[in-house]
Amino acid sequence: DIGFRELEAYESDIRKRAREVIDQLERENRIGIVVLARPYHHDPGLNHEILEEFQKLGYPVFTQSTLPLDEDLLERLFGDEVRAGAITSPLDIQDVWKNSYSASTNHKVWAAKFTARHPNLVALELSSFKCGHDAPIYTTIESIIERSGTPYFSFKDIDENKPTGSIRIRVETIHYFLKRYAEHMNRPEAREEIEEQIAEYEKKLREQLLREDQFAELAARQQEEIDTKRFLPLVAQSTAERAAERAGAA
Repeated sequence: DIGFRELEAYESDIRKRAREVIDQLERENRIGIVVLARPYHHDPGLNHEILEEFQKLGYPVFTQSTLPLDEDLLERLFGDEVRAGAITSPLDIQDVWKNSYSASTNHKVWAAKFTARHPNLVALELSSFKCGHDAPIYTTIESIIERSGTPYFSFKDIDENKPTGSIRIRVETIHYFLKRYAEHMNRPEAREEIEEQIAEYEKKLREQLLREDQFAELAARQQEEIDTKRFLPLVAQSTAERAAERAGAA
């Protein structure tokens, strides 16, 4: 019982802090990222420090299980749907997902609904294992987010990826998009313009990465040639060759 009370107190503190940060985002017209993932994806060793990279770039990161549950906020986000009878309560997910067999899956679906209804939040989905628990809801999550016009990003099957240039490009591209998105949040017609800018920016990043790879490959080849020349074996002259040289010198 003591352990459960401590856990409840801890989660309450986190939710309180999450509400404070969301209120700050609203005042400053900034963007926060809601991570839609399994609990183990918060381990930097498993998520390749993707979340830390976004935090370094200045984005608050929220977890799906500790979003604020304040009544006034839930009323603002879900009140119209409750009164219309679309859902029975702000925490209801039966309108989008009826197979409630997993608590973590339910949290993920509800967090997607929360994110889709808040203008200062965007969704970042992390998943592992192609045949994992979340495979059935990939389409559901993406649909919930994108129907509202909320930006949605994903790193799927991250257990098979290494923290190389491809992940760096994704993080930098998302950061570039979010900067443009924050500038044009009140201009829906600017979305096509933003997408064109992102495509051009990602192209430049890939060209830069290609140049870096080519330079590294060239440097490695040059070093290999130097090492090869340094350790070439000396070929001894034959007795006849030495005699011929002495005769020529005489």
